[in-house]
Amino acid sequence: MKSIPHLKSVLLAATILAAPFSASAISPSLAGDLVKAQVMIGKVSQVMDKYRELTIELEAPEPRYDTKGKYLLPYTADGEPTEWASKALEAQAGKIVGEKVADKAVGTLASKVPFGGLAGGFMKKKAKESAAIIALGGKDFIEETSDQSFNSVDDYCVFMHVRHGSDPDYKMMLASAVAVYPDLENRMPSAIQKAYKAQAKKKK
Repeated sequence: MKSIPHLKSVLLAATILAAPFSASAISPSLAGDLVKAQVMIGKVSQVMDKYRELTIELEAPEPRYDTKGKYLLPYTADGEPTEWASKALEAQAGKIVGEKVADKAVGTLASKVPFGGLAGGFMKKKAKESAAIIALGGKDFIEETSDQSFNSVDDYCVFMHVRHGSDPDYKMMLASAVAVYPDLENRMPSAIQKAYKAQAKKKK
């Protein structure tokens, strides 16, 4: 139980040091998630090339038109970027600094609790996640400014690709989504490939 106040201190420190960053730091701060988004798009393009000659058109899964799903979309039902997605682009610098603070502070804390390595890894992850969410205005803000969601990460990925893959701001919005849901980075290429395979079977 004594470790809980220390963990709160870690999250508070990450939040306070993240706050001073402004939109002036957008370019360098977006580098990490934008690179991830670009790599994801590249991998998806490779998947598309495999099925191009089959002229397969994927269907976009139907989202929930509420915020009850696990994954909130960075686009509104009207196809516009949500407020939190736009805010995410300006918050990346704070997220990066928050992670560095969390790494150092949690590392110290981990050495003082039983099984420090395992506990430290868990708390480090939670500290990073919390710093990112707080930088975006908090969970309430993200929910209040969203109107679509998915429970399935694979459906989320396919929807993003089909509905918004050709949008001019797609890479930026994908980077925003990855900032909130890091598991998209690993799931998206395989989710798209899975969808193409399923559609190819239907076509036979």
